[in-house]
Amino acid sequence: HAMRHDGENWRDAAVREDGFYVGGQRVVGARAGAIADPSAGATVDAEARSALAAILGVLRTHGLIAL
Repeated sequence: HAMRHDGENWRDAAVREDGFYVGGQRVVGARAGAIADPSAGATVDAEARSALAAILGVLRTHGLIAL
């Protein structure tokens, strides 16, 4: 894990304004807008909505998507 000095502070080379990098490859991009919970649709599937809401909740909790 490389650190670099920009003349004032030490910077983490993996964490940049446009995302998080591993081995030079961006693996997480900059944060985008919020993703709404599932709603509407022609067929209501409570189990699918519950699963999607749980996934979105975990991603929000870990800061990977906006609230």
